[in-house]
Amino acid sequence: MEKLGGLVYPMPPNERELFDTLLGDSRWPVKTVGLQLVAETFAVALFKMLAESSKAELLRHICRYIVRDESRHMGFGMLGLPTVVRGMAEMERRELEEFTLWALEKVLTGLFPHDVYRDVGFTAVEIRQIQQLRKERAVGAESSLFRRLFKRDLHITLLNNLGRIGLLTERMPPRLVALGIRATTATS
Repeated sequence: MEKLGGLVYPMPPNERELFDTLLGDSRWPVKTVGLQLVAETFAVALFKMLAESSKAELLRHICRYIVRDESRHMGFGMLGLPTVVRGMAEMERRELEEFTLWALEKVLTGLFPHDVYRDVGFTAVEIRQIQQLRKERAVGAESSLFRRLFKRDLHITLLNNLGRIGLLTERMPPRLVALGIRATTATS
């Protein structure tokens, strides 16, 4: 607040919707899946990629600490969920599967900072062009080191945790693939 003269950017709409949903839901398995499984897995993969690929020693060091912290959060969610999911009725488990897919979609899409681009002077047309260029580069960058490291860690950790807690049912892999997650790398 001090460095930017009070300038604050709002959370992206998808992220806000996810956190509003988590705050508004009273069921702890939903909150735990949303935070400890989906959001923390994303954070661990992101900071692990930065720790492995950064040329700055200080950034690598800081990212390793963040990975440890985020991994603890993620591990906490993995302690109680397997027993709870095993004890759920079929309909409850399916609802939790649907929520998990919805939360993953929110985390993996819609994080484009429109306000930031607008505030530095880009027009609406230019912002749309930048978005399109980013999408094209993301598709073409599948072989980049950053993207490979991030996707590898995200996919493996997410799938292993889904399997561990009992949410990687036969219905999930095709739906995960539709979100761009390689559902063949999981080990139960």
